[in-house]
Amino acid sequence: MKKSILAVTSELPWPLSTGGHLRTFHLMRAISQHYRVRLVAPSDRDADAAVQALRDHGVDITPVRVGPRTPRREAQRVTAAAMSREPYVFYRRHDWQAVRTELCRQAVIEPPDVLYLDHLDSFVYRSSLPNTPAVGDLHNVYSTLAARAADEQRFWAKRVYLRREAKLLQERELDAARRSDALLTTSEEDCRLFASLGARSVTVVPNGVDCSAYADLPTGRPAQATNIIYVGAMSWAPNVTAVCFLAREVMPRIRAVLPEARLLIVGRGPTPAVKALAQYPGVDVLGEVPAVQPYLLDAGVLAVPLEAGGGTRLKILEAFAAGLPVVSTPVGCEGLRVANGEHLVIAERAAFADAVLAALREPARGTRLAERARELAHARYDWSAVGETACEAVSGVCAQAVRRAG
Repeated sequence: MKKSILAVTSELPWPLSTGGHLRTFHLMRAISQHYRVRLVAPSDRDADAAVQALRDHGVDITPVRVGPRTPRREAQRVTAAAMSREPYVFYRRHDWQAVRTELCRQAVIEPPDVLYLDHLDSFVYRSSLPNTPAVGDLHNVYSTLAARAADEQRFWAKRVYLRREAKLLQERELDAARRSDALLTTSEEDCRLFASLGARSVTVVPNGVDCSAYADLPTGRPAQATNIIYVGAMSWAPNVTAVCFLAREVMPRIRAVLPEARLLIVGRGPTPAVKALAQYPGVDVLGEVPAVQPYLLDAGVLAVPLEAGGGTRLKILEAFAAGLPVVSTPVGCEGLRVANGEHLVIAERAAFADAVLAALREPARGTRLAERARELAHARYDWSAVGETACEAVSGVCAQAVRRAG
């Protein structure tokens, strides 16, 4: 009989339009090939289509209806988190009593062999099943995300608040390391961090890409491909900062040499600041698109001038699988086993415009980089390989539980 895995995440992993959704979805599907997996997630009243889509793809999802987020309700959550010295950002914001109740109900129906906690914020539910072996999938080091976001804030009150949240998140990460039987991280850097915090077992399970979805795209791009593309959720502050940098500082320098060059900003939920970038010459704010492949095909380079954020960048992996050359800052490609000049071009912001311009004007070099990057994506980052690594980590926890029982 298959071992039973009871999993919980902070939101329904559908549609597959964010890095978090993609990782949760693909790992749940992979683990379901070997174990009996039940995934519990909060949902709203408009989630029926998402729930059905997940079930159609083989994910056994139990949605838990929670109330809407109102300003008054969230203010109460912020206050309660502050009084208990716990972070609201990335943590208490996702604490729902209805989810706790459902986890306990599921545990009575079928006692789980492993509790799978997806994201740090799911550790708010660890106390619901304290005696069940736990695996935590830490998509990011949230304390680092909060600290970097604080550094980018112009208003002192937000900087102070986010720095305090970063310190509180460090405490929760320490707690997660010590109260888990195994942790999954997206990079070697994150792995070393959680090992230093005392985690019993840490496995690198990188973010991945469905290489087959991009198999029809060529490797490299022709000289006439002068579009620069940025892909990401446009409601996420680090992405907003990155595209503003591209539109205001990089594009004028590029278009002074290549007047036909255009910046394509692709991603859901563009903020007013992002929408306003459409007034700049050569900038197209496209928002959410039905499929990103046509835009990756028409682009000459993916630009990733991130200075904040964490985890491994699915946008870069998608470009690798699509055969598209990439120019990134060091922060932008953190967590990926890549080398400057071998798989992509890595440049600080001061040299970023020159690096992008060179990539557009040297398509033969871009093709050589894209070839090696595509090989890397297939060998290490395809979701099929990534999923097997996650399954091995879960298997280790199951084996430990059997030995303890024996």
